[in-house]
Amino acid sequence: MFAACEGPSPFEPPIKEPIGEPGEEPEPIDTSGVDTTGHSNPGPVIIDTLKPRNSNRFLALSKGFGTANIYSESELGIITGTYKQAPDYNGSTANLNYSFIAPQNDTLKYRPFVIFVHEGAFIYGDLGSEMGKARSMARKGYAAAAINYRLGFAGGSETNTCGGNNKEVIQAIYRGVQDTYTALHYFADKSNEFGIDPGQMMLAGSSAGSMIISALVYMDEADFEALQPGISKTLGPLDNAKGGTEFRVRSLLTYMGYSVFKTTYVNRNNAKPTVFFQGTSDSVLPYIQGNLFSCGRYFWMLGAKPASERLHSLKVPYDLNYQPGIGHVLSYSQEYIANRYAEFMKRFWSGDLRQTTVEDMKTIQDIKIP
Repeated sequence: MFAACEGPSPFEPPIKEPIGEPGEEPEPIDTSGVDTTGHSNPGPVIIDTLKPRNSNRFLALSKGFGTANIYSESELGIITGTYKQAPDYNGSTANLNYSFIAPQNDTLKYRPFVIFVHEGAFIYGDLGSEMGKARSMARKGYAAAAINYRLGFAGGSETNTCGGNNKEVIQAIYRGVQDTYTALHYFADKSNEFGIDPGQMMLAGSSAGSMIISALVYMDEADFEALQPGISKTLGPLDNAKGGTEFRVRSLLTYMGYSVFKTTYVNRNNAKPTVFFQGTSDSVLPYIQGNLFSCGRYFWMLGAKPASERLHSLKVPYDLNYQPGIGHVLSYSQEYIANRYAEFMKRFWSGDLRQTTVEDMKTIQDIKIP
């Protein structure tokens, strides 16, 4: 879809050795089996040649899907339900709910669709924290849904996120990816019922949710196996759907940080246009690189800065929003975030492919992709 450069990114930062907390040594992760050249196929169901029901041109010329709120609150309808039941980390059955919101009683049959995945360090939180952004997107003409996913890992708690180990945290990420895959299939299979376009689906995630959606797009089962041999035998396939309606993930929309195990997972075959929001002093997810949650025993992650530089080298659109000296909790309003998401998608559909960097709501770099 986009032009790309061969070989490793010239913008890739040097990777330092993990720095542990005083008196602790980081637990090693076996990365010897990880393919650092990236994948030739981003996954079996993210079909990037799937024809959308509404073309990019239609969405670009429509009065909706940009920053304008063209629907009132009273014109939105909400549907709630459960998309999955599954065992959590301690074997209890978790009901994974969703809240779907979209304009109602109008003539558009299929809408671009955004799935929101919430924050909470894989331990706490629920879909309610994403409904403000989902509602704002619906007022702009989108269909949106916020979902719950399985939470918890042995040793971790809301007051002690560092209480677990790498094995438990990687399994928590894996479960989150499994659940998000299931949600994608659920809504794609019911696209006629919900009035959504499976060829125009976006993934939006906050904090832990941003890690989940990044892992879904850029990691496959073999990558998780390389990090933790036997994980698929323990937890089942990463994506266990057989058949069903194909879907297409058009972009990643992230907030309150971003992390990926390796930016080299991102290559010219799977790279997605991405919006980032992060503080440069984030101690939960690193803006550049560091231990997850600043826990010295947890694995090393790369943040929004090197991820955007990777997309820069691949000539893929991005919108990097950062706040200097700010930590994990940012000061943007939900309406501002939704406006950036919608403006980014409107440019994408219009063929106006750009790489923008925004410091404290002021654009400091705006590069047109040739």
